[in-house]
Amino acid sequence: MWCWMSLLKGIVDCYMRKVSGLGEHCDRCLRTERWGGSVVLMVVDAAFTSIGLNYFTAVVPKVEEFSQKFVETGTVKNLRALAEADLDVLRKVWRNSRSWVAAKGVAAVFKLIGLATF
Repeated sequence: MWCWMSLLKGIVDCYMRKVSGLGEHCDRCLRTERWGGSVVLMVVDAAFTSIGLNYFTAVVPKVEEFSQKFVETGTVKNLRALAEADLDVLRKVWRNSRSWVAAKGVAAVFKLIGLATF
């Protein structure tokens, strides 16, 4: 098995070298530096990304719009608020209900286990 893992790592590393800044971007994401460290925005980003639209032309502008309309105004300041947010209100920013069900579901799990203050 180790041989296959080594081979896979070599393939991934080869592709990573071809895309300038990708490794740094991945490292920042893993250190939760994406979206200024906002867990709410990272959850929303992941939910929007999950439907396969172009990240930079579709997802990023809509996460920024969500941030401006909900996070920066204090309407959705943490995962608890996201879990409890009205779906119809959220859909004014992003119409795909599946994405919101995913985001609210993740937020609800964090709320359930007592970590929704992020």
